[in-house]
Amino acid sequence: MTQITKIRKSVATLANRINKKINDLSTSFHRAWQIVKGRLLISRVNGVTYGTRQRALRKLEKYSANMINVTLEREAGNTYDANAIRVLVNVKNGEKYHLGFIPKDLADLLAPIMDKGIQLAARFKGVTGGYEGRENRGALIAIEL
Repeated sequence: MTQITKIRKSVATLANRINKKINDLSTSFHRAWQIVKGRLLISRVNGVTYGTRQRALRKLEKYSANMINVTLEREAGNTYDANAIRVLVNVKNGEKYHLGFIPKDLADLLAPIMDKGIQLAARFKGVTGGYEGRENRGALIAIEL
């Protein structure tokens, strides 16, 4: 698929999803183009306090962000969210972790794009929190459209 076709397909899919929420197609396409032109969405990862994910985040703090690869994976069979997108990270030394999920509002926009076979790239931005008064850690990722 050519790059321009991929971009147009992403814009149309995003615009249709946005239109379902605001019911104004012109504004929806305008917002979708703004998102795609920005080409980068910074997002937190939800569900980082579940299971052993806090331990994984403590380990990830030891690495620089460029040593951590991020993979976004659709989880259509998720019982809580049919648009769920899983965030998986892989440290270059081989350690792999399931950190959590893309926030629901963002997943509602991105899942249809992924369902059309367009793989979204993501980068690890860093671990947040973990300081006095805030024991829990979080994670930020950058999603490239």
